[in-house]
Amino acid sequence: MAGADAGAGVSYSSAAGAAEEQAQVQISPGENAEEVREGLEALRKRGWVLDGEGMGIQKTFYFRTYFKAVSFVNVVASQSAIKKHHPTMTVRIGSVDVHWTTHNPRGLSSQDIAMAQHCEEGAQLMGAVAEEQGKKCAMPSVPLMGSPTR
Repeated sequence: MAGADAGAGVSYSSAAGAAEEQAQVQISPGENAEEVREGLEALRKRGWVLDGEGMGIQKTFYFRTYFKAVSFVNVVASQSAIKKHHPTMTVRIGSVDVHWTTHNPRGLSSQDIAMAQHCEEGAQLMGAVAEEQGKKCAMPSVPLMGSPTR
């Protein structure tokens, strides 16, 4: 990924990419399909991929600290509460997986696109980084209880 705007903090597994190639986007009934597809294409350029069913979009954001990762979650949660549209998020020590889909009516909607764009803004605000710069969980320097000893 060349520039910071073009996808800093972007990564997804090849399995997600393979699933995306197989999945066709399923747009929520009643949505402006052209508008949703245009928004999806713009997000794909920033590293978002379709989920395995083609009903939602997902991306992993990376951060240098756990605090920044949690702060990003709070930025997303705040806007989600205002818009009454919530993602599924998984928080790790230096990354956050975000998945947007619409449950009723089922499929990808303009709300999902708008909230994914908000995630991009929030990630930039919180200092998202490339995957290799994200905080990793290190092995503890002292043995954990129940660890085998030599």
